[in-house]
Amino acid sequence: MFTLIFYSILITILTIPFATYMTDVHELTIYKYSKDIIYGFIIISFLALLINFFFPLNIYINSLIPLISLILFFKFKKIFLNSIFLKFLIFQTILISILIINSNVYRPDAGLYHLPYIGILNSEKIIIGLTNLHFRYGHTSIIQYFSAVSNNFIFKDNGIIFAQAIIASAVIINFTVQIFNYNKNKKYNVHFFFLLFILIYISYKMNRYSEYGNDAPAHFLLFFLISEIIKYGKFITYKQYGNQLILSLFIVLNKITLIFLILLNFVNLKKINLNQLIFDKRTIFIFFFFTIWILKNVLVSGCAIYPLKFTCIEKLSWTNIEDIEKVQIEGESWAKGFSNQTSKNKLSHEQFLKNFNWLNSWSSVHFKLIIKILTPYLLFLFFIITMVSFKNTKSDKKIEKSNYIYLLIIFICCLIWFLKSPLYRYGFSFIVSFLSLLFAIYCSHFNSFKNLHSKFFKSILIIIILVIPSKNMFRIFKTDTNYFNSPWPKFYSMNKKNNITIFDKINIGGLNIVTPTQGYCMYVKDLCSHYKIGSNIEITNTKSFKIITKN
Repeated sequence: MFTLIFYSILITILTIPFATYMTDVHELTIYKYSKDIIYGFIIISFLALLINFFFPLNIYINSLIPLISLILFFKFKKIFLNSIFLKFLIFQTILISILIINSNVYRPDAGLYHLPYIGILNSEKIIIGLTNLHFRYGHTSIIQYFSAVSNNFIFKDNGIIFAQAIIASAVIINFTVQIFNYNKNKKYNVHFFFLLFILIYISYKMNRYSEYGNDAPAHFLLFFLISEIIKYGKFITYKQYGNQLILSLFIVLNKITLIFLILLNFVNLKKINLNQLIFDKRTIFIFFFFTIWILKNVLVSGCAIYPLKFTCIEKLSWTNIEDIEKVQIEGESWAKGFSNQTSKNKLSHEQFLKNFNWLNSWSSVHFKLIIKILTPYLLFLFFIITMVSFKNTKSDKKIEKSNYIYLLIIFICCLIWFLKSPLYRYGFSFIVSFLSLLFAIYCSHFNSFKNLHSKFFKSILIIIILVIPSKNMFRIFKTDTNYFNSPWPKFYSMNKKNNITIFDKINIGGLNIVTPTQGYCMYVKDLCSHYKIGSNIEITNTKSFKIITKN
């Protein structure tokens, strides 16, 4: 237990210095540090992506990252050697620790492709045509690179589990501190209510590490992005705008279904000096790493954005266009409830997607699930609205027009999500952000807030702060700790004892490929496929790269 807590301290200290060239070094607040660790996380992730073009992210290469971090830490020691950073470090450590102690990883997706892809990154440099081994390797996220590069001489295998907890903790702390400060100063604006309503949802539905996977970090960061956009509004600088663009790119590279969030960045574009922005290091950073991410996608799958057929280069030897078409159609149809068809004559994937044929199947299961999840949340928001409006009058103060534009854009994003990939976990941050901003705009029309309201909001914040630790502490005490590698999350296998998975092994082209005898791949440093390897797989081992093709 002590080791896990100590490592939670270390991962924070080693991540945050990488943000020193992107954020304001003169601002020393917990709010600043919670932002810094997010941007430090982003930079390390992209650095790991770049390294993997030339080397596997093995324990030797990865151990160079902490050395760089320590150099930065002592170079900017005035930023970190103070009581405010110590407070942030304590808060971040507590949250990370209670999230990951005795937890499970996100199942089954972590076992299917998140963890085995991390294992591949730890053992191999980029492999051309990797999706021919397992199509889900085309769906991996940039967050896997942070996980892979965290496997070093300090943390070893356990380093791979920190990524999701770091993002969640940083956003929770960021929102909590801002709400506290707003309430302390009795400043109840749109941003205050938006933060409050989002944090309520997080405490209600995003309080378990085992629920995070690749989806939750992207949703956490989308909440954070919208918060930053609302906060700075018309007073935004080109540096802040550049940081928001980097954050937007990072979110999309974690969850491509959130791609239309980019529209939010256009609202404040006219307020920026474009000459300064174009030649800023942040813009260069975005261009360079977006380019290498697209290159990585093309090398791994043959597509710039997998599995969108129109982005694929069919002439490449490793591009399997038939598989890509199948994955694209089946992926969309499953998100729309293909498996929930009740009629005896089930439609094909193609027919199912035509003319809203999917709507009945989707509404019979997915829509009901969404209503079930959102109803308690909405009831709580209505309760808060009632308390805010009780014996209170609306003011004539004007709400920034930009807030209504944000609301419209988020609504459009909700519509696109519904039409293309209406699985709740693919787009719930759009839905929750729309509801939160809508209610926030309404509440901010009141301005005669009294001490009663201040105490009420303070009580709500205390409840929110207590919910996440209490639910996780209850889980920790209830969990059977008699398993391999306790108290770390179970990432070696799906069984209760976390026993290392047993594999069948074959060798193709001098490369070992394993398949689990039962269950999922989980974390393993050999190439792993959940599906049996067919005879149509060929591996060419060139001087520079390994190439997997399918005949």
